[in-house]
Amino acid sequence: MATSSRQKPPSLYVIDEDFVPPDRGDEQEGPAYAVHAGDPDEAVRLFHHYRRLMAQILGYEEDLPEPAREEDLAAVEEKLGVVLPPDLRALYGIADGDGDLVNPLFDRHEWLPLSEIGEQDDEWLDIAQEWQYEPWRQTVFDNEPPNTVRRSPLRQGWIRFAFDTGGNWLAVDLDPGPNGRPGQVIKVGVDYTNGPTYVTDSVTTFLRRLVEALERGDYRHHDRSLWIDADLPDLPGEHSTYSDRRPSLAQAMQAGPHVQEVRVVEVENCAFLAAVPDVCSLALSSKGSPDLTPLGGRPVEYLELDVESPDLTAPARNRELRSLSVTCARPVVLAPLRTVPNLWALDIAAASVADITTVTELKGLRYLEVTQDQWRELSELDDLPPLAVVGIHPRRPEREWPLSTDWVTVHDEPPSSTA
Repeated sequence: MATSSRQKPPSLYVIDEDFVPPDRGDEQEGPAYAVHAGDPDEAVRLFHHYRRLMAQILGYEEDLPEPAREEDLAAVEEKLGVVLPPDLRALYGIADGDGDLVNPLFDRHEWLPLSEIGEQDDEWLDIAQEWQYEPWRQTVFDNEPPNTVRRSPLRQGWIRFAFDTGGNWLAVDLDPGPNGRPGQVIKVGVDYTNGPTYVTDSVTTFLRRLVEALERGDYRHHDRSLWIDADLPDLPGEHSTYSDRRPSLAQAMQAGPHVQEVRVVEVENCAFLAAVPDVCSLALSSKGSPDLTPLGGRPVEYLELDVESPDLTAPARNRELRSLSVTCARPVVLAPLRTVPNLWALDIAAASVADITTVTELKGLRYLEVTQDQWRELSELDDLPPLAVVGIHPRRPEREWPLSTDWVTVHDEPPSSTA
């Protein structure tokens, strides 16, 4: 939102510096079958075969570092508080990373020495979660296969063992989701803040896929470099997003299964939601007031409404709702939100509100975005929720998608009634 030089800019008051958005992955159960899929003996055999194939193709064999010592492996595991998967552990018994190889062994990811395990700089995540970048509007999505990897941007049990030098890593997942296996390989990092990517069920399978690609001839040889096309999963595909104008049920059905992010405009009927049962981030825009009843049956965590007159009764039936942004011309009634157990972020700065005192009853609220006039009214009330962050606009903002605000951030200082 643009501001003139004479207009006071919107201010973001970070009252509680220690508060971070809730991690959806913390709420998920672990696997019922918590057994490693990898095999250390097979991993070693595949590793040596892989090296021989590469040497045949390249015409020379690159030297590896010395094996890691058992005491070094034990020290790293003690530091991490986990035991490395048996197959990855066995590979460190062959070499302590891949050193300065021209061709990194793990699909153009440099295999890290033990001394670098657990020593990564995670500034990328700190930046992504800075409040001026509005993390309350971001959703960490599920991956394929569903519920295999926890819905987190990063977890302590994700042990990163290979680096692409661009801010992304391969990690062995020792804290998998309910349908996952410990030791599965995932991709995490700067390009995966909206959800990690599941790659294979183990390091063993990862190596097998590389060997199979070389044996098929699926690689490109350029100078001394070898690019292997093992057809391993990378960034989440477009199947997870659906965007349309005047959506219908038939149009939404063409988007395919497991759509999780939906943005639709000129909505006249919300029946299209029947085709997207897994949607967890929904932006809905309409010049009218469509019936929102279908929203009550969807696991929407972030909801962005831009309608003439929203009725929050149906959205409030959704126990998964975490973050809500409302833009409307006619007064919205917030009272239904009192029954939403997980709501922690509310943006009503672009809304006319009929019962703003209801905000005092939303005890789980930690983020609130309002206008200066709305805040003045709220600050005169007793018993506000324990707000960690408050965003205040000098006047009602003009909303355009994607929603974003050029915030001036104020730290360790609650807003006054005249903020």
